[in-house]
Amino acid sequence: MTRVLDTLARPILVDRIAYGTITVMSVLIIYDGWQTLRLIDVVLVIVGPIIAMFIGHVFSAALAKQIEMGRPLSGTEGRRIVGFESRFLLLAVPPVAIVSVLYAFNVSLTEAIRVTLWAEAASLGYWGLVAARRAGIVGWRVLAFVAAGLVVGLVVLLLQVVLQPGKAFSGGVAIG
Repeated sequence: MTRVLDTLARPILVDRIAYGTITVMSVLIIYDGWQTLRLIDVVLVIVGPIIAMFIGHVFSAALAKQIEMGRPLSGTEGRRIVGFESRFLLLAVPPVAIVSVLYAFNVSLTEAIRVTLWAEAASLGYWGLVAARRAGIVGWRVLAFVAAGLVVGLVVLLLQVVLQPGKAFSGGVAIG
């Protein structure tokens, strides 16, 4: 497990994990109508943006490599880019797993999405911890990095209040 986390803690992968997580959170927040969907539909809502980001990364990396090399890419070079970027697809695994496990325990899809959003926000705090540790930061400053990740997650969660004002408050009291 530690070896897997060490591999994931490479700077470019942490970068991709953080903004991929934020993007998926944003999609989950603005999508409306969870109660009308089936599990497979929810999985597609989660996986769709990740596939789109993967395609965007492959395309932009290929363009940048062609510009850098001053010639078209060979098939091997193109496959290398696809292989490198394919790890990005793993970002779908945690949210799909959370939703699926909760759904298996008869939790509504709406509530499963809510739990997934909180878990995604917490994961940003975890990646703040990883960044702090990898940078050699110790003491209270580690907590500042964790807090920064959590604050970013909370800001994204607060978008739900802004983007869905009719659902955010009931009788002047914040809901869920």
